[in-house]
Amino acid sequence: MTRATYITTSWDDGHPLDLRIAALLSKHGLTGTFYVPMTAENGTMTAAQIRDLRSAFEIGAHTIHHAVLTKLTKERAWQEIMGSKCWLEDVTGRRCSMFCPPTGAFSHSHVEMIQRAGFVGLRTVELGSLDLPRQRSGLALMPTTVQAYPHGLPAFARNAIKRMAFANLWRALFNGRSKDWSQLARVLLDKAIDGGGAFHLWGHSWELHDSSQWRRLDDVLRFMHDALGDALSVTNAQLARLSLTSEHNDDTTQDRSIDVTWTKR
Repeated sequence: MTRATYITTSWDDGHPLDLRIAALLSKHGLTGTFYVPMTAENGTMTAAQIRDLRSAFEIGAHTIHHAVLTKLTKERAWQEIMGSKCWLEDVTGRRCSMFCPPTGAFSHSHVEMIQRAGFVGLRTVELGSLDLPRQRSGLALMPTTVQAYPHGLPAFARNAIKRMAFANLWRALFNGRSKDWSQLARVLLDKAIDGGGAFHLWGHSWELHDSSQWRRLDDVLRFMHDALGDALSVTNAQLARLSLTSEHNDDTTQDRSIDVTWTKR
């Protein structure tokens, strides 16, 4: 029996151009999660814009000051994690269930903090995966499939080696014959539909703009929409909750996602 296939998207840093991504997602009948800090180097949305975005999409936490957790003391890291949840729930009036650490850097102690803060899931920057989130101590650790950015194969290699995720590297090597991330996304989405699992597209709106990727994003979202007859579009939190109730997830398969740091670019 073929496993179910889920489609999800996520977008980091809370830049005002996130509203352009939201419009494209709505155009193609897709959903997703926007990870929003209070402040960030490239600017962030206003509280009113965040509330407007929350009316149609999930908002996840991304620390208060877009801080790299592994560069902070434990006390400061806890303030950034718990404070981001409290701030977003105050701004939106809705529960904040998902957390994504800036640059994808976190450790065992941060996983414990994120779980203690009341989050359901932690979205990582593991690339090339078609897996459902992996459960660790009651928290769903969520890998990704493709970043909306023209990475070369060396970036996939570094990402996979740090996580001992060699199946992901093989998947990217076998299918990613160019820097055209949209081509890789199409191939991996087809694989997810054939074999089940989760196809997870993510990126940054400011990076899409700086690298002139809007047209490619529109094309990718279009064929993701075309796949909805075979896959279900879900938010990150919905996917996390599905994985936490799935019988195939257990703590014995989680170690490769812990204690890793990878810069998104």
